[in-house]
Amino acid sequence: MKEDNDVSRIFVLNPDPRLLREAHRAGVQVRSAWADTHDESALRPILKEAAAAGLFVNPARALRLLADPDAVQRLVRDNRLSPDAGAVSGAPRLTVETLSVHGMHQTVGITARMSYGLLSPAPLTEDTAAEVRAVVTALLDLTGYQYGPAHTGVTLTRQGPVITGCRAGLGDDPVPELLRVAGGFDLAAGAVRVLAGKLVEVARPERFAAAAESSRPPGPEQPIPGVRFVPTPGGCRPGHFVVHADSPAAAAQRLTSLGELVAGEAS
Repeated sequence: MKEDNDVSRIFVLNPDPRLLREAHRAGVQVRSAWADTHDESALRPILKEAAAAGLFVNPARALRLLADPDAVQRLVRDNRLSPDAGAVSGAPRLTVETLSVHGMHQTVGITARMSYGLLSPAPLTEDTAAEVRAVVTALLDLTGYQYGPAHTGVTLTRQGPVITGCRAGLGDDPVPELLRVAGGFDLAAGAVRVLAGKLVEVARPERFAAAAESSRPPGPEQPIPGVRFVPTPGGCRPGHFVVHADSPAAAAQRLTSLGELVAGEAS
């Protein structure tokens, strides 16, 4: 595999439109292909051809494992990556965004699911955050994943973090926007970079970003300072308001006030 790969060329399997937009914006050439990631025999010739062209690719086995939720859970169980915590209903839930390059996995964001929506970074102690990063990294190592973004679900229990799922690819919107607002990190740009075999640098977030669903964006005649609206592709599902704040409590209060304002405009 080519070690002096130029950042201007990447390979993307089953390309995410957000990745393609970022690659186009950055002037990066994209070689892409579509394939059933559950079928290793179909993946191997595609990946072999891309690797022969000097592009960085993942092993077919890694892509197949990450496409199969049951296979992920077997890896977790067989390798005792998560404690046997029994039912985890009501326990705090997280999503973890990672970027992998040359088999090294970097956690670039941990987002918490709150009663009102999402909060990033998740308000965790340093020890808990380290435990979450360690278990996610261990899982990605076991799959053999080498290049690109991954999105992992984790539930916190008294016995420790429990992995509830993991897949290759970017986190769903509005997670990328939360990372951008909280710490200035562009997840799609970082993904393009690691797919080209380059390392990324992630600054520690200096504030919090929170999101709540809304089917109604703020009217153009009355824009709200400090508020972004992230629509869903095609508009088939509610979008999200995204705000920033200096604390989790302030973020929750801002979203509550925003919801009341939007409801008042609609009435």
